Amino acid sequence: MKNCQNMQEVREEIDRVDRLIVPLLLERLTYIAQAGHIKSDRATVRDPWRIEDVVNKAKSSAAVMGGNQVYIEDIYRHLIEWSINHEFVVWDDVNDKIDQNEELQEAQ
Repeated sequence: MKNCQNMQEVREEIDRVDRLIVPLLLERLTYIAQAGHIKSDRATVRDPWRIEDVVNKAKSSAAVMGGNQVYIEDIYRHLIEWSINHEFVVWDDVNDKIDQNEELQEAQ
């Protein structure tokens, strides 16, 4: 970590970190979409055990690094909630298409 001397340096470093974070968040989102394709039951999209598991792992990583666990938990809970909502959209889209295909086959 760089010890910045002025606000320009601080902003440059924040921008640098953001350039590292964004691709990782987008990669994570592709896995969320894959889950929406894989899960056979909509009720399994929200998994309370898994939510707590992910949050606890993130907080543990923050603790090991001497970081602010409250900050990390807050960010992760927001990230997870957004991800769950996205997975619901994907799941609904995939399963609506499956239902439409089944209806077409039955009509033929």
